[in-house]
Amino acid sequence: MAEFFNNLLSKRAFRSSDSSDDSTTSPEAKKPKKYDSPLTEGPEQEEDEVMAALNMSEEVAAKVQKILEKLEKLDTIELSLKKIESKLAKLETRTTELEAFKEEAKKDISELKDGANFASKQLQEKSQELTKAQAEITELTRKVQKHEEAVKETESKCLYLEAYSRRENIKFMNIEEGPQDQPEDTEEILRDFLERELGYVDAQSVEFQRVHRTGKTKDGNPRPILARFLRYKDVQNIFSLGHRLKGSKFQMFRDLPTEIVKRRRVQMETFKTAKRRGIPAAFSQAQPDKLYIRGRLWPVGKELPS
Repeated sequence: MAEFFNNLLSKRAFRSSDSSDDSTTSPEAKKPKKYDSPLTEGPEQEEDEVMAALNMSEEVAAKVQKILEKLEKLDTIELSLKKIESKLAKLETRTTELEAFKEEAKKDISELKDGANFASKQLQEKSQELTKAQAEITELTRKVQKHEEAVKETESKCLYLEAYSRRENIKFMNIEEGPQDQPEDTEEILRDFLERELGYVDAQSVEFQRVHRTGKTKDGNPRPILARFLRYKDVQNIFSLGHRLKGSKFQMFRDLPTEIVKRRRVQMETFKTAKRRGIPAAFSQAQPDKLYIRGRLWPVGKELPS
């Protein structure tokens, strides 16, 4: 339709240009003359009618031009509407897909909720089982600690019994050995040592259960002599003379279990410090790993105050 009106306007413009070329009159001559009488007919009347028709065609052309412009806009709108319709169709398709996805998502969410509820229930049950197991472990730990303490106490008691069974024993260090190619009378060597080094007057009357050397020679030093006395009173008397060995190479010790010796070694520095300061200090006879200072049990690891 727009093309039809364009063609019509172009033809009108062509005709107007031809008439303007042939006319030699001024524009004023082209204006319609005043109508004198309806009975008067002639070339002038015809010219007036033509000019009126031309003016009318110009108005029509202007209107047609506006119509054409509106038609072009309508064509543009129509194209836009088609694009919008296409987009709406795509949007509708996408909406349908989203609805399907939404339904699928709802289904998945529902399944996830069911799974989460099941997992939560399982977790709660496991948590309760774990709490119960922790309580059982705590109780077992307490029992184990109690048993360990009982075992340690039993071990200590066994050590104390062993130490008590060795209370008649004394270990003498650095007493010279006799010739290797001759049998040694260890008992006589010990009696002679007691008389000569300790000044023990009853050395010859001392009764032994057994006297022998122990261990192996180390760095050329003589092996220790382990003597088991018949009477504990002799042991006490001999230890009371131990100060006479101070400054010599000879030493004597109580025959204690190795574990007791380790426990005493931890407290030995405190014991020596107390002795240097003139503070009463001694290890218990019944429990040889217990150190008493001023008659009171001294905690392991505690230092003497300055």
